[in-house]
Amino acid sequence: AVAGESALDRMACGLGGKLVLPMIKEHIMQMLQNPDWKCRHAGLMALSAIGEGCHQQMEGILNEIVNLVLLFLQDPHPRVRYAACNAIGQMATDFAPGFQKKFHEKVIAALLQTMEDQGNQRVQAHAAAALINFTEDCPKSLLIPYLDNLVKHLHSTMVLKLQELIEKGTKLVLEQVVTSIASVADTAEEKFVPYYDLFMPSLKHIVENAVQKELRLLRGKTIECISLIGPCSR
Repeated sequence: AVAGESALDRMACGLGGKLVLPMIKEHIMQMLQNPDWKCRHAGLMALSAIGEGCHQQMEGILNEIVNLVLLFLQDPHPRVRYAACNAIGQMATDFAPGFQKKFHEKVIAALLQTMEDQGNQRVQAHAAAALINFTEDCPKSLLIPYLDNLVKHLHSTMVLKLQELIEKGTKLVLEQVVTSIASVADTAEEKFVPYYDLFMPSLKHIVENAVQKELRLLRGKTIECISLIGPCSR
């Protein structure tokens, strides 16, 4: 699957969107309507792969594509929801900052809702990863109106996942949420000051207690997060 996505990406970049998009758009649409989840998953991953090479041609139909992809965040199969998160995250990078300017309202709301998918950690983590992609290239002025809601969701998820780490040793979602907090703080800059005291106790707890070898990545991400939040408080 990864080889296929890589080949699609190279083909789109090499041949150009004017040639590639008309050839594969109909196939992707058929796959997305297929009752077999594997086809829907493959269609969304294909969509993720061609964005860079078909940039100019996809921009004109981006509204249609985004609305379609967002529907799959509600798909009954978790692998399809995962692929929808992947497509949103990739488009947020490939079409930035226009993507953020056009779709901030619907995309932020949809990703935050998907991060509440307690039944599937991989979907939760990938929704957080897509949010990172989105906020990294989001103009500060667009992000500020959503700050309270973002903070509320990120903090509640962090607290819940920290408890899960202590009780079950699961860390995947927590790693991504910590990075999401860092990304939001980095974009919001001084506007993040009021939230410093809300996040810092949990972040310090992670740094002080995540000393095992398997938690090294989480600890590193948390230290990076603190380094980004810290300057906000000055």
